[in-house]
Amino acid sequence: MKIQNLFFSLLAIVAFSCNKDDDNKERALDCQPTNISMKINGELQTFQAIGYGIDLISEGYVLHLNGARRSNDPLKEQGIAIILPYKKTGQNVIKNFFYHQYINEVSFDGDFTEGEFQCNVKINRKSCFLATFSGKLSDGKQEVIITDGIISYQYEDPFDN
Repeated sequence: MKIQNLFFSLLAIVAFSCNKDDDNKERALDCQPTNISMKINGELQTFQAIGYGIDLISEGYVLHLNGARRSNDPLKEQGIAIILPYKKTGQNVIKNFFYHQYINEVSFDGDFTEGEFQCNVKINRKSCFLATFSGKLSDGKQEVIITDGIISYQYEDPFDN
């Protein structure tokens, strides 16, 4: 009986220690200053963060993040919109990655998750978001390749939950 109690005590200590290590790893990831950048067809481009929010849908809460490239040229515009489950982290958890560009009277619109798309959401909490991503999408006329993508978004007003 004493050996059994000792075994269960050791098992509880090991389990608690592992959980504590996981908590420390999560806390080690701190919010980063807001930055949205990626290489689009080999050209490094930076986007401005223009909005964020959470909505309640039948599947639960979803997070929306938006970014745009501002240009004085009316023939150049680009934007992204990202949708994923709020607070979910891990590989390939972004549900939609919409990309739009209008350059020299030629437009491209699409959801990269319908093409080749990989992402790693590292932080998704009430005060900030951090993810890396890459992908390839074709609309039949053009192909857009995104590499070295990073979104670090620190919210001005953190969410309540």
